[in-house]
Amino acid sequence: MTNFKDFINQYKPRVEEALVEESKQHGKEVSIDFEKALQYALLTPGKRLRPLLALAVIQSFGQTIDDEAVKAASAIEWVHAYSLVHDDLPAMDNDAYRRGKLSVHALYGPATGVLVGDALQAQAYQILSQVKGVSAEQVVAMIQTLSSRSGAFGMVYGQVLDMQNHDTVKDSVALAKVLDQVYQKKTADLLIAAALIGGHYLDLKPDALALVEKYAQSLGLLFQIQDDVDDYEQDEEEGVVSLVHLVGMDRAKAMVDELLADAEVALCALSDMEPTFDKSLLEDLIKLIGA
Repeated sequence: MTNFKDFINQYKPRVEEALVEESKQHGKEVSIDFEKALQYALLTPGKRLRPLLALAVIQSFGQTIDDEAVKAASAIEWVHAYSLVHDDLPAMDNDAYRRGKLSVHALYGPATGVLVGDALQAQAYQILSQVKGVSAEQVVAMIQTLSSRSGAFGMVYGQVLDMQNHDTVKDSVALAKVLDQVYQKKTADLLIAAALIGGHYLDLKPDALALVEKYAQSLGLLFQIQDDVDDYEQDEEEGVVSLVHLVGMDRAKAMVDELLADAEVALCALSDMEPTFDKSLLEDLIKLIGA
């Protein structure tokens, strides 16, 4: 399969089935209401890009995607869902809606929103710790990757910088620096984690992992910049400052082209290094995002 839209249609339902099943793995003492709140957060409308990226890496190296691979990939969505729940909280972005549906705190209350986010984050690591069919070293590598890329100096710090962008940074040079770091930390780092988890699941060697990371780095930055390009008019109306406002539309589109080229270089290098690697699926993904 080389078409990423077809890949989404095939594997997104499997990821979502895993998310629902994982939310039910508890004793009778856990209330059904809390289980429903977890599922509500986990199934926020979206493409499930992060777990699908991990699975796409696995398939691109010729390995069959089994239930354990889906389990490893689903853990990333638990972390992503937690980040969205906390981003929407009144003390953060104060959003009552997420993709047309009430945000978790708006539906269940701010306290439950905090606790659901906490639960989602912690459960991700329990899920990863239970992945079978790989070595203990591979499990540790997956846990270490997800925790470092999403934690205090990864995605969470990206949110810290994003709050500074909203509240305190006025100088255009300082703002550009903050935005540059926000894109890396808040968006790219978790996509890098997803790709690397796919690589660790395969037990790829360091040189191959480095190229997987290079690809995902380009993908993550491209994802955010393209989103800014697409949302430029809406951001203008709402007074939101994005990278496009700082560098201009022409430069932003040029950056998209540069990132597409960087990703292609990484994929070609992987093809030369690994005989089992087929770049077509990951190539289609980044072209789909950069379209």
